[in-house]
Amino acid sequence: MNWRLLFKRIGIRNLLVAGVLAVGGTWLFLGVLEDVVSGDPLVTVDVRIHAALQSIRFPLLDSIMVAASEMGDAAVTIPVILVVLAWLVWQRRLRSATYWILAVVLAQAFVVTMKFAMRRARPSSMYEGLQGFSFPSNHATLSVVTYGFLAFFVARAWGSAARLRIATATALFILLISFSRLYLGVHWFSDVLAGISFGVAWIATATVLHHVGDAGQRDASSLGVASFVTFVISATVHIIMQHGVDMTLYAPE
Repeated sequence: MNWRLLFKRIGIRNLLVAGVLAVGGTWLFLGVLEDVVSGDPLVTVDVRIHAALQSIRFPLLDSIMVAASEMGDAAVTIPVILVVLAWLVWQRRLRSATYWILAVVLAQAFVVTMKFAMRRARPSSMYEGLQGFSFPSNHATLSVVTYGFLAFFVARAWGSAARLRIATATALFILLISFSRLYLGVHWFSDVLAGISFGVAWIATATVLHHVGDAGQRDASSLGVASFVTFVISATVHIIMQHGVDMTLYAPE
């Protein structure tokens, strides 16, 4: 690899940030994995956080957190994923389309593999089969990968201030979905932390590799509009249709 070309295309600051996120995310994921396997103090923290959150639940916040969790469901993320893929193909950005679909599919495959290998029980027994395993959180992982990588595509042609706003809004949205899984009692804290850390490391690596072969800062504002409209429509329909069922499913035990 030509490191001068790499620095020129990405920028030293951006490359350092991506490196820290990739290495730091991987290190954190492996650390959480080790603690879960060995039953280290993090497992005790999991139990305490779960108990604390279940003790403060009340109906209005339950409804808000159920809606937040539903925004991370496949019924919402899959339409967004497909619209982004269609837009990239339509724009003849086939390399970007390949990176996009591989990032999402491989992340999902990793989560399924880890769940099957770890077979860690959830705090509650509301799910069956493979879904009954909790490590790592699928909602946290796929939210980071899907919305984080989408934010990269949309923001890369904009200025620093706009990039910061997009990154901040995306991060807060991901954290809301992730926290909802803790609040509703369907994941341990370490499940969510592992999902976020892996997702961050994954998209940091993917964005650097993508940037190396595609330095063009082409405008993707229409992608942002298309994906946002798709998200709003799919989330609204899904929440209207599923909210009552999920309020019963996620009711405090």
